[in-house]
Amino acid sequence: MALQIGSALEEAGYRLFSRTGAILLVAFFALMASFQVLFNSILATTYTRMGYGEIAAALPLTFDIPLTVAGAGIAVTSVVSLYLTVVSFRTFVPGARESFPEGAFTRNVPLALVNVFVGGIVYSLLVFIGSILFLIPGIFAYVVFIFMMPYVIVEDRNFVAALKESYRLTKGDRLALFGLLLIVGAAAAVVGGIIGFIGSLALSGPVSQLPTIVIQPLASLYGTAIIAVAFEQLRTADGRPPSAPSEDDTTMTAL
Repeated sequence: MALQIGSALEEAGYRLFSRTGAILLVAFFALMASFQVLFNSILATTYTRMGYGEIAAALPLTFDIPLTVAGAGIAVTSVVSLYLTVVSFRTFVPGARESFPEGAFTRNVPLALVNVFVGGIVYSLLVFIGSILFLIPGIFAYVVFIFMMPYVIVEDRNFVAALKESYRLTKGDRLALFGLLLIVGAAAAVVGGIIGFIGSLALSGPVSQLPTIVIQPLASLYGTAIIAVAFEQLRTADGRPPSAPSEDDTTMTAL
């Protein structure tokens, strides 16, 4: 078994709580706060127009801005979130802790964003359809295609080749990979639930959503680090150079 669960969990923590990880965390915190304000503002405006002014007034972190402006803001934050995900994988996979790797912010960004977006939709549909038919096929799809993003982002594959490579790379380690993802997901749910519950009791007003703004980016970025470390472990054990294409590979010159 090439995947080492314990070392993956530990190494992901080291990469997250480093200089580069801290910078990414701050960026995601700011992005999450902006998204929460825009989303709450849309809800408040909608409730007010529907005649539920009391509910709108109770919502924290709202501004009186037009729905079109708030909607455009959410679209922008979504694109920025994808971009930060690209930077995160390009930082965490090589284990860059003190400074960001060359090209992390600029290399093939438009193509990476398009392939991550379209590939993410395809990946989500595969998991969703598998879950609708039977639960196990959905879990299987979630595990075997989990490395679609790092292949697109780090190795500049298109999403079709990335899905194929992810399926190939996970062979022999799928149960271990499922266990790793299960541990991370369960821990995030438990910690997030506890902190959210305590925060709802102890906090009020605009700061009541602070636990969400803090926990969600932290859990999400740690999950990214976990996938990056697992990807690095399996790719190294695969015995091929990181950028070596497979026989059926297609680069990101096209979708």
